[in-house]
Amino acid sequence: MRLETKQRTCTVLGLAFLVIFLLFTYMVMKYDAAPVGFGGSVIGFSRFNTAFHELFPGDKGCYAASETLGYICLMLAGANAIIAIADFIRHRGIMNMHRRNIITMCYYAVVVAFYVLFEFVVINQRPTEAEASYPSSHTMLALCVLYSEFVLLGFAAERNRSWASVFRIVCIVAMLSMIAFRLLSGVHWFTDICGGILLSLSLMMFYRACICRFCER
Repeated sequence: MRLETKQRTCTVLGLAFLVIFLLFTYMVMKYDAAPVGFGGSVIGFSRFNTAFHELFPGDKGCYAASETLGYICLMLAGANAIIAIADFIRHRGIMNMHRRNIITMCYYAVVVAFYVLFEFVVINQRPTEAEASYPSSHTMLALCVLYSEFVLLGFAAERNRSWASVFRIVCIVAMLSMIAFRLLSGVHWFTDICGGILLSLSLMMFYRACICRFCER
């Protein structure tokens, strides 16, 4: 019953964050929209976004740190993909694979799908160049991948709780660091980061709900 309650709670939270993300996206497109972006592009929450950007116009160190952390997250996702492929080969098919590996790969596929979607559906452009910036793809990538590590470490904790707990703390610190680095790097509007966080929270909760449903028995 506890797992069923956890699954239901995560599903409801996932839906709630998705609705909030959609409403927030609509507001980003409509509220206080003005041509204050790069090349005169229209930006929602224009007064707030420009005020924040003037306060933190950009920091090369934070930008470099966010790029490095982004590459680390890609390597972690790649490592999980290799583990899933090895699992597929070892068990000679998808039917006998560990369910957590199947769910994680599907989760990554959804994250990539949203990444590609918002490359074509341009809501905002970056403050410094004509490139899609909403929602922040680095933020979404880091939060989603690091959360998958957080969840997968829960299975490892069955064998060694101490080091798994340490790495879980590292994941949380890395998530918060990415948000801070992207905010201070000056390459996104404040609302870009907020959108990335909201979409990530939705995907993370759906992922957790699937893990609860099919793996934690």
